[in-house]
Amino acid sequence: MKNIIKKLAVTFFILIIASNAKAWIGEPMPRLHVDGRYLKDTHGNIVNLHGFAQTYSPWFNEQGKYWTNYDVNGCLNYNKGLIDGIMAAGWKANFIRMHMDPYWSNTPGVSVTGENDISAFNFDRFKAALDNVFIPMAEYAISKGLYVIMRPPGVCPEKIAVGDAYNQYLIKVWGYVSQHPKLKNNPNIMFELANEPVNILGPDGTYGAGSQGHFDKLKTYFQTVVDAIRANADNILWVPGLGYQSLYQGFAVNPIKGENIGYAVHVYPGWFNSGQGYANFQKGWDAQVKPVADFAPIVVTEMDWAPEKYNASWGKDITGTAGGDGFGANFKKITDDAGNVSWLIFTWPHLMAKFDSTNVATANNLVFLNDPEACPWPTFHWYQEYAKKDYPRQDFVNNSNSDNNDGTFTNPVIFGDFPDPDVIRVGDVYYMSTTTMHNFPGATILKSYDLVNWEYCSNPLEKIESNACYNLDGCNRYSHGQWASSLKYHKGTYYLHFNTLDEGSFLLTATNPEGPWTMKKLPTSFYDAGLFFDDDDRIYIVYGINKLHIAELDSDFKVIRDQAITFGNIQSSIDNSATEGSHLYKINGYYYIYATTGGYYATQVAFRSSSIFGPYDEKEVFNSNRIHQGALIQTQTGEWWTMLFADKGAYGRLPSLQPVSWIDNWPIVGVNGSGVTTYKKPNVGKDYIKKALPTNDNFRDYKLGMQWEWNHNPDDSKWSLMEKAGSLRLQTVNVVDSLQRARNTLTQRILGYYSNTTDSYGTIRMDVQNMKDGDVAGLAVFQNPYAYIGITVSGGTKKLVMMNTGNKTNFSQPITCDSIIYLRAITNYSTSKASFYYSTDNVTYNKFGDELDMKYNLSVFVGNRFAIFNYATSQTGGYVDVDWFSTERQFTEDTFYDNSFVGFTKNQMTISSVSVEQNTYNMLIDTSKDFKVTAHYLDGHTQDVTNEATYSNPSSNNITIVNGQIIAKTDGVATVDFSYKDLLGNIQSGQFQVNVKTFPLTSELFNSTIYGTGTFDEATKALTTSQYGFGGWKYANGLNLSSYKYLVVELAEKQTCGASFRLFDTSNYWTDCYMYDMGDKLKVAVDLSNLSKSKTPAVKCDPSHLYIIGFWSLGSSPIKIKDIYLSNDGESSVGIPVVDNDNSNELVDVYSMVGVKLRSQVQRKNALDGLDRGVYIVGRKCVMVK
Repeated sequence: MKNIIKKLAVTFFILIIASNAKAWIGEPMPRLHVDGRYLKDTHGNIVNLHGFAQTYSPWFNEQGKYWTNYDVNGCLNYNKGLIDGIMAAGWKANFIRMHMDPYWSNTPGVSVTGENDISAFNFDRFKAALDNVFIPMAEYAISKGLYVIMRPPGVCPEKIAVGDAYNQYLIKVWGYVSQHPKLKNNPNIMFELANEPVNILGPDGTYGAGSQGHFDKLKTYFQTVVDAIRANADNILWVPGLGYQSLYQGFAVNPIKGENIGYAVHVYPGWFNSGQGYANFQKGWDAQVKPVADFAPIVVTEMDWAPEKYNASWGKDITGTAGGDGFGANFKKITDDAGNVSWLIFTWPHLMAKFDSTNVATANNLVFLNDPEACPWPTFHWYQEYAKKDYPRQDFVNNSNSDNNDGTFTNPVIFGDFPDPDVIRVGDVYYMSTTTMHNFPGATILKSYDLVNWEYCSNPLEKIESNACYNLDGCNRYSHGQWASSLKYHKGTYYLHFNTLDEGSFLLTATNPEGPWTMKKLPTSFYDAGLFFDDDDRIYIVYGINKLHIAELDSDFKVIRDQAITFGNIQSSIDNSATEGSHLYKINGYYYIYATTGGYYATQVAFRSSSIFGPYDEKEVFNSNRIHQGALIQTQTGEWWTMLFADKGAYGRLPSLQPVSWIDNWPIVGVNGSGVTTYKKPNVGKDYIKKALPTNDNFRDYKLGMQWEWNHNPDDSKWSLMEKAGSLRLQTVNVVDSLQRARNTLTQRILGYYSNTTDSYGTIRMDVQNMKDGDVAGLAVFQNPYAYIGITVSGGTKKLVMMNTGNKTNFSQPITCDSIIYLRAITNYSTSKASFYYSTDNVTYNKFGDELDMKYNLSVFVGNRFAIFNYATSQTGGYVDVDWFSTERQFTEDTFYDNSFVGFTKNQMTISSVSVEQNTYNMLIDTSKDFKVTAHYLDGHTQDVTNEATYSNPSSNNITIVNGQIIAKTDGVATVDFSYKDLLGNIQSGQFQVNVKTFPLTSELFNSTIYGTGTFDEATKALTTSQYGFGGWKYANGLNLSSYKYLVVELAEKQTCGASFRLFDTSNYWTDCYMYDMGDKLKVAVDLSNLSKSKTPAVKCDPSHLYIIGFWSLGSSPIKIKDIYLSNDGESSVGIPVVDNDNSNELVDVYSMVGVKLRSQVQRKNALDGLDRGVYIVGRKCVMVK
C-alpha cells in the first residue's frame, strides 16, 4: 500500500501541472479522414481519439433511477448532464460511442430474447428516436467537443449469414441513418457498423470465426452495409470483426473496400492472451489486430478493467506495469506502440462524472474511482497526456469554395486562374486540365467527384525544354509555353495534348492521372487542339484558329489525313473570326466541334455533322458575359454540363460550370440564354464532402505542394526542402536587375472569395540572416505590372523595400531584423487592389508602400499570383529560409500543425537496402503467414514498408501476397522478387522464397499438440502424442482435396499405440470426423470420395473443406511416419510437376525442397553435378536427380 500511495502522490503532482492545460470543450473539431493506417485531420496531422460510451436506455442509465417510460426529455436531460459532469470532472475526452439502444426502436410490450433479437424492431419508432433522442444527443456531444461514433440498436445474433435478416436489418438502419441530412457527411459523426459479431456461416456450410472462408463471408456481409452507406455518405466507418470483435486477421487478406474505413475492436482482460504477461498480450494482439492495423486505423470501442472486488467493470484485472504483469498498462503500451489506435473506457458514465482527481487514494480511502489498479484513475491521467499529442487542429478559415452546402453552388466554380478547361469523366471521377503557360510543373490536372468540389490531381508537365528562354537566360517565355490542353482517356491510358507557340505540340500519356507521365514531341503542331478517339479506335484531332482543321492520326500520332472542315448551314450573325479552343465529341451519332469564336467578345458555338470531316452545321449555343471555351461533360445520371471560363480581370480566367440542355440535338448552354450564378449542383448520384484547394504550406513535406509552380524552369540545385527542416530554402541563382528576370521564383494562384469584402491574404515567415549584399528577397503579387515587399541588404545593413512597377515607385527604410521577418500581401478581387505589410512579431502588421492596381496583361497571360522570391543584384551565394506561407489572416504553425516535426535530411529519406525477416518461408497449404519487408536508410534508421513494397511473383498459382500476408494456395516453390521506392525515387530490391506443402513433416509445420502435449522428431518423422492426444495439421482456411481420389498414408514401421488417422471437415476438433484405424498396416489409401464419419456413418466428411488432418493415439509409443501424399491411383504421388534439367548456360540458383540455397549463379547444365538423388529447385523449376 505504501508503494501505491507513493505512486499516487507522483501522479497527483503531475495532474496539478496538467490542470493548467486548456479544456477540451470548445476545442477544434475539424473533419477527420482515413489516410492509410492513420486517422488524420484536414492538415494531415495524425489523430488518436480517447473517450467514453453512452447507452440511452433506463437500465443502462442507473437502472431507471432517473427516467423511464420512454421519457424523451428525461433521457436527454440525464445523459446531457452526464456529459457535462464528465467534462467538468476534467476528463480530456474527445469522442463518445453512442448506442442507439433498441429500447426506443422495439415495439413496447413485444417480448424478445435479448438485444440480439430484432423481431420487435419497429422502423417508424427508430426514425422517431433518431430525430428525438439520438441526433439531439449527438449534437449536444459535438457542442462539447466530442466526436461521435454511432452504433446500431442491439447486438449481433450469435450466428449470422450473408443476406440474412440481420444483414438486411443493418442495411436498412444504416441506409436511413446515412441519408439523414443532419448525419450524412457530418464532419464529426462516424458509424460503427455492428456490435460483436460472433460466428458467420462459411462457404463450407459451418458457422465459425477462425477460417479465411468465414472472413471472406464477413467481408461480403459488411461490404453490403458499407455500399448502402456509401450510396449516401462518406462518413468514417468502423468495421467489427468476428469472435465478439476480437478476430481480424482475415480482413488483412480480404479487406473491406472503400475510403474512410477503419476497424472497431473490443479488448477485455483475458482476450488476446492478456493476463499472461506483456509478451503474450502483444503476441495475441499481433496475431489478430496488427494485420489490419498495418493498413487501417483502429478504434477500441469496448475496454475496461478493475480488480474483481469492485464489481464495477466488465473486465476483471489490474493496471499492472507496462511490459510486465496486469492488463491496463500493457493495453496502453501496445496501443501507444501501434501509433494508430483510438480507444475508450467502457466504465459507467455516471461513475466517470463523479470522478474527483483530488481524491487521492490512501490506505483508508481506496475505492473504484481512485484505485490506481482500476481503470478510471490511470485512464484519467493518461487522457491528460493524450490531450497534448495526436489531437485534431482547427480548420483554416480562408477556404475558397463554391459549394453552398445546401445542394447549390455559386460560379465561378473555382475562384482562381484555371483557364482553357477540358473535362472528362472516368468512372465516377471527373478530371479537368488547364493552361499554365510558363509556370512549371504545369498543365495542372484537377479531379472532382461532383464537378463542384475540386482538388489537385497532378502537374504532369515538368518542363517543355531546358533552353535559354525557359531558363530566363537573356530571354523568356512569358505568355508562351503550354497552351490549351486536351485531355482524353482511352482504353486504360490518359492522353494530354498541348501546343506551344514556339516549340510545337506535345503529348503526355499515363496509366494513372496522378503520374508518372511520359512526354513526347509530335511531328506536327496543332493549335488549340481537341483530341478525339472514335468508336472504331481511329484517332482525330481538331485544331486551328479562324479556319478549323481535322486531322486523322495513326497510332504514333502522325498525320494520315488533314483537311479543313467543310460547312453546311451556318447560323446568321455568327462571327467566325478567331474561332479556336475546339474540342471534338461524338454524341448520339453526330460529331460535334465545341469551340469559342468572336475574339474578345467571345461566344460559344457548336458545329455538328454526321461525318467526321463535315459538312458541319454551326449554331451559337451560348452568349453570356463572355463566358466561353471549354468542355462538354455528361454525369453518371445522364445530365449534361459544360465547364467554360470567364474573363475576370486581375485574378485571371475563372472556371464557370453551366447546365446544358439538348434542344434539337444542339447543346444549349445556361438557362434562358443566360449563364447561371447560383444553381443546383450536378446530380452525380450522391452528395460528396465539401473540399477546398490547398493554399497554405509549412514546407514540412519532401516535395512542394501541387498549388506551387515555378516561374519558368527552376534551377533545382538552388532550392531545397531538406537543408533546413520545415523550411523552403531559396538560394540566389544568378545576378539580375529585376524580379521578372529572376529564376526560382515560386508562385501560386491567388484565390478569391464569394464576398466582395473578403480579401485574399498571402503571408510568409522568412529567415533573412544569410542574405548577401545586393540580395532582394520577399513576397510579390506578380503579373504585369507587379509589386513586392521584401528585404534587401546594402553595405551589410538590412532594409525593408517595396517596389511597385505599376506606379513606378520604390520605398525603402532601415529595419531592425536580425533574422525573422513576416511579409504580407493583401489583394481584393472587387477592387483589383493589392497592399503590402510587414511585421516582426506576427501580431502587428504595418502597411508599407503604396497600392498596386492589379491588371491582367496578355504579356504574361495568367492571373496575378503570389510569388516568393530571392534574387541577387551583385553576387550569388546568399539564401533565405521561408518557414511558411499562409493565406490565413492569423496563422501560427502550432495552431494548425503537430509541433513534433523535427525535419529530415536526404540521408534520412534515401534507402540503402531492403530485407525480409527470413529468406525462406515454409508454409502449410491454405494458410496465411505475415511477413515484413524492412527498408534500411543511409542514416541508419529502418522502416516497415511491407504494404508499400511491390512484389513480382511468377508462381502466382502457388501463393498470393495481400496486405503483408502470404497466402499459400498450392504445393510448390515460389520465388518472390520485391522492391521499394523511397520518396526520392530511389529503388532497392530483394528476393525471398516460399515453400508450400500440404503435409509437411517438419517440426516447424507439423503440430503435435492439436490435442494434448505431444512431440514430433523431424529427423525420424516420429509423432508421440500424449494419452488420447492428436497431432497433425490444421488448415485455417480449409483444405480442398475434392479434385484428388486418394490420400495415401505410409508408416515407416507398424504402430503399437492404437493410432487412427482422422480427417475433420469442421474447424472444431470435438466434432464427428472420418477415422481409419491404422492397425498393423504400413500403407493406407484413404478414398476421399467415401469419408464416412465415425459416429454417424451415413454422413460423409466433405473433402472440399478439411480443417484438421492427422493422427490420434493412446500415446504409449511413437508413430513413425514415412510419407503422406495425394494420389489419383492410390500408389503414386500427385504433386509438383518435375521436369528434366536442360544443358543451357543460363545462370541459376539451386535450392533444396525446404528452401536451403545450395548453389548460387551456376550454369544450369552443371547445376546438379554431384548432388544426391532427389528433387531440387533449379532456376524456379523442379528438377529430379535420378
